[in-house]
Amino acid sequence: MTAETPARPRPVPATVLPTSRRWPRLAAYGAVFGAAGLALLLPTSTAGAAWYFAGQLLDAEDNRPHPIRIREVTDGRVRLTRTDDLLRPMPLGLAWPGGHARLGDVVDVDRTTVVREVVHVSRGVLRPGVRAYSSGKVFDGDPRSARGLGYSEILIPGELGDLAAWFVPATGLPRDTWIIAVHGWKSSREDALRVLPVLAASGMPTLVVSYRNDAGAPASADRCHHLGHTEWSDVAAAVRYARTHGARDVVLYGWSMGGAIVLNLLRRAEEAKDVRAVVLDSPVIDWAETLRMHARTLRLPRAWLSTALWLVQHRLGVRLDDLDHRRYAADLRVPTLVFLDRDDRVVATAPTREFAARRPDLVTILETESCGHCHFWNRAPERYETALSDFLGSL
Repeated sequence: MTAETPARPRPVPATVLPTSRRWPRLAAYGAVFGAAGLALLLPTSTAGAAWYFAGQLLDAEDNRPHPIRIREVTDGRVRLTRTDDLLRPMPLGLAWPGGHARLGDVVDVDRTTVVREVVHVSRGVLRPGVRAYSSGKVFDGDPRSARGLGYSEILIPGELGDLAAWFVPATGLPRDTWIIAVHGWKSSREDALRVLPVLAASGMPTLVVSYRNDAGAPASADRCHHLGHTEWSDVAAAVRYARTHGARDVVLYGWSMGGAIVLNLLRRAEEAKDVRAVVLDSPVIDWAETLRMHARTLRLPRAWLSTALWLVQHRLGVRLDDLDHRRYAADLRVPTLVFLDRDDRVVATAPTREFAARRPDLVTILETESCGHCHFWNRAPERYETALSDFLGSL
């Protein structure tokens, strides 16, 4: 189906550069989809700012900011630039070029820094002066090195070429339902490492997949993320792979934009008939409302938002209304478990609640507060894993 081209907005006035007080808020509230960073760095015109934003959102290059400076490393502890994320009382990942560490408890806080325990350094060396970012991905590497699980690297034939995936066999009583795990925006297969032991124990083999424009994956012609509008085809290829290798049906599991990809597959793919259930963690249900949320938080002009929305739609070739999954809740046919945090500053949560409210017969939604985007497991791992295990066991 050919999408109608969105109407071009009228000319808009210039936007003033952010003041020194406002700049930290821009960095703190940069749109971060799938646990990765997007800094909203406004040039001098509204049109230029909106063009830059659209590029940051859609371009596949991993250009996330590194807002944290490593200040001091001593005796299993690290002093870091203070951020809201680092103040949260839960394990976090710390990533820097060529390195990754798992952070434990908050030990000390002052006006500008946070001291946290270092539980494990999986790659690289923590050195003062290095810039980093935090995320919910506390595990780094592959299923064996990070979680002690056997696995094999496989290639799944996709529309644009072969797509790398991990195949993780079940450790529990084997079942003929497979799980297909789909990571978020500018993220990676490591998203799934937190829950792989629970998935394996369920008796369901798991495919942890990559999709177009991932590092090492085939690139689309425009080298852009399409917010689930085209990526669903690569997940459909994984469903076909599972079916031809012994799966009777599948559970689709998506984080952030991975959730949007899953919901697009249910609407568009013939393979939707093979889907038995869905798990969504901090899903993007409505991209337009998520962008509006960031514009409100940053107190950006309406003209900026109008231009940014038009540019995103123009580059995608699809109206963002078509990617609002509330509109298709009536078509949902499978049990769906949703994990959500009330304090998600990355993805708008109201559309997710509305989606669930429209299908209380099929959608179970669990919420936390004050843990952030895709951090439910980090804050409440036992609650998360119990709910996930019970859900899979009920299928």
